[in-house]
Amino acid sequence: MLQLRKNKIVTQVSKGQVEIRQMEVDWYCGNYQTISGQAAMLAGFAFNFLTAPMPKDKEPCIWLEFFYFFCVSTALGAELGVIVISSYLSVWAPSLALRGKRGAVDLHKACDTLRDYQALVFSCFMCGWIVHFIASILQVWIFYKRSIATFVSIPFLLFTVAIIWYLVDLRQKLSLSETEVVTGKISHFQPYEQIGDLDH
Repeated sequence: MLQLRKNKIVTQVSKGQVEIRQMEVDWYCGNYQTISGQAAMLAGFAFNFLTAPMPKDKEPCIWLEFFYFFCVSTALGAELGVIVISSYLSVWAPSLALRGKRGAVDLHKACDTLRDYQALVFSCFMCGWIVHFIASILQVWIFYKRSIATFVSIPFLLFTVAIIWYLVDLRQKLSLSETEVVTGKISHFQPYEQIGDLDH
């Protein structure tokens, strides 16, 4: 009788752990879906820049044109990478957590993978935005007269610097170090996690 009660307690705590880990999976997937939606929008902007014809009335400097296309291609590539990685993680991590043969081990693997890729995806996303702003400044210099380009470049540069400043500031204030992060995994239950699907 006592053994049954102990097993019931372990089962309840294990079930609570799984519910917490599911909340983590949902949170990470929500982040990835939000970032991929924004990345798709920026990739569309970058593609418009890429397909815009060069002005016929004046020949831009070859280096200016080169850096413009380099920045646009970098922004497009970074955002497409964000979309692909985010989509893949949002589909396959919940699938592993839900249908993995190893039970809680696969759930923990899915959560850990979602966590590990988040910094990479966010960094690529923000780098794409910053490079896109630089491409916007270069585009103004290609398409407009020097006086107009100078006038327009000042606010663009200020916004770019402000975005970088706030990005660094918010990251320092809101991000947690690896030692401060609390996860839903209860390490003491690791021996019980080896129980997989009873049908296999």
